[in-house]
Amino acid sequence: MKMEKRKLFHRLVSVEEGLEVLEEEQLLNPLGIEEVNLQKALYRVLADDIYAPIDYPPFDRSEVDGYAVNIKSVENADELNPAVLKIAGKVRIGEFPKIEVDEKNAVEIDTGAMIPRGTSGIVMEEYTKRKENEYVEVYRSVYTGENISFAGSDIAKGELLFSRGRVLDHIDIGILSSMGINKVKVYIEPKIAILSTGNELVPPGSDLSIGKIYDVNAYMIYSLLKAHGIESDMFGIVQDKEDILEERIRELLKSYDIIITSGGTSAGIDDVVYRVFDRVGEVLIHGFKLKPGKPTVLARSGRKLLIGLPGFPFSSLANSLLILLPALFKIRGTEYRAKTKKASIAVSFRKDIGRRWLVPVLLNSIDKKIYAIPFSTSSGSIMMVARADGIALLSENKDVIEEGSEVDVVVFNSFEDKEGIIMGSHDLMLPDILKESRLEAKLSYIPVGSYLGLELVKRGFIDIAPIHLFDENTGTYNAPFLNKDPVLKSSALLVRGYSRKLVLAFREGTNLRGLEDVLESGLRFANRNKGSGTRMYVDYLLKRISAEKGVDFKKITRELKGYEYNLPSHNSVAAAISQGRADAGVCIEHAARIYGLRYIPLAEEHYDFAVNRKSLEKNAVKTFIDSLEFNKIKKIAERYFGYIADSNAGKVICC
Repeated sequence: MKMEKRKLFHRLVSVEEGLEVLEEEQLLNPLGIEEVNLQKALYRVLADDIYAPIDYPPFDRSEVDGYAVNIKSVENADELNPAVLKIAGKVRIGEFPKIEVDEKNAVEIDTGAMIPRGTSGIVMEEYTKRKENEYVEVYRSVYTGENISFAGSDIAKGELLFSRGRVLDHIDIGILSSMGINKVKVYIEPKIAILSTGNELVPPGSDLSIGKIYDVNAYMIYSLLKAHGIESDMFGIVQDKEDILEERIRELLKSYDIIITSGGTSAGIDDVVYRVFDRVGEVLIHGFKLKPGKPTVLARSGRKLLIGLPGFPFSSLANSLLILLPALFKIRGTEYRAKTKKASIAVSFRKDIGRRWLVPVLLNSIDKKIYAIPFSTSSGSIMMVARADGIALLSENKDVIEEGSEVDVVVFNSFEDKEGIIMGSHDLMLPDILKESRLEAKLSYIPVGSYLGLELVKRGFIDIAPIHLFDENTGTYNAPFLNKDPVLKSSALLVRGYSRKLVLAFREGTNLRGLEDVLESGLRFANRNKGSGTRMYVDYLLKRISAEKGVDFKKITRELKGYEYNLPSHNSVAAAISQGRADAGVCIEHAARIYGLRYIPLAEEHYDFAVNRKSLEKNAVKTFIDSLEFNKIKKIAERYFGYIADSNAGKVICC
């Protein structure tokens, strides 16, 4: 009885259900079988089981250069009482031996040469000495079979070598060649075309005008497939116009088995992909129970598969790992096995039931326990995807994920090579310090703000938090925040870093003497995110203004246009001013200079490092602290505007 077809259009489905629909539609069946030469078989999927047609090695052979003997003839041989044997001849590699070994003779033999009849062991050349060219002295005994590799000891004739569905790698191909196999039956590879859609996209290498962005997804997806041994072709960018996209897809369907698009998959008026898919074929699924990644489209056109991925890079990558790769591996005749790891989630989540949340995380091992530390990012983030170690999968059946709960993490970066995590305030010079210290692969750095970084050190989840927290009561940085917290005082120490010049930045043509001028002129301000040290300093300045004017602080913040415009980094502030989205903002001098802004100096802030005491045993953490030494910092700081090396750099200054 034929199973009733399911069309899940405009109804959200789970990843598992979506792949089941493709299975039922027989869109994941392999496309056929072909025979290819071994040179063309790398990363191809076997369509048949392969059994060994011969033994390996195919004959008994010597593992060393030396002499083939009957072990009885050297039974008690040592340096004081060597056995003296007549040399009956030599067996070279690649030739059949015509000499026989007995208890009175020995046969010289090459490594890999066939063992002559009568041999029960091989004496290594190092334990022998030629005598008058006709005899050999042997200075040690050998046991039965010593230094002999017997026929079939590695691979036995008739043994299963590889099962159907195996993806052949370079070692497999070497083994097949050792069996004399020069052709293999493999599943036919699908022909895959990749398209990006979006009026905002331009190809890398072209000029970038305001409002445009470079195409990321096509290159990322192409490379992801390539890394898994899957070939594909890129066909550039198509505008969000139904007729143009439809024409391009219809043309590609003539030659390709699978069409992958990114962008334009939502249900908005300008999102055309699902409508075009339904015109050239039939939409099967439009929407998954994922956050982010909901607007993913699966469709068919005859026997051909169309996959529309979301436009934001993180969503596109996540759904490529969860949906695209499993589907493609099935079509290739094998199974995709994502690399996953169990980890304890470092923060609690309150989420909606019915959707699986996909959260970028860093993985860290402290006290032999693995933690998954989420970090906030938008689906459009590029570097956050690169910095993440993987994606935590938060169950669709739960609305609360408690801190410490065990979660599955799909790992896509090499966690094993890493020793620790730096999370805290944003800084432009810190990546250079890591590079100069050769710690880029050992320590991950994610800017999340001083407060959050310090909190993560306090809770024992990360190793180092760079901070620049201004204490209004003492007029100093950082140390008061550790001193007044008993947990931090006992669990962390503060290492001196360096200083940075804070400035009030503005465009040419604007004349400002201070933050008060921004208020009085009604200019738009670019503020920093809550929890950042710069935001604390801005609030400190505004409180001084409110005290001088006798005006409530909250009233001042309401009057300052853009106070709620929270940006994540110094560069974000400078870019907003440079592009006219804001008129002024507080950032470090270097950011103001590289964006061509005018500025007035405000303060020198201390950028220090709170270090988890439990992490001091890690070599990478020790190396990082050593890298903060004055002369090293001074040399790197010369490349940046407004950075100042501190004489106490690298020294513990608190707790």
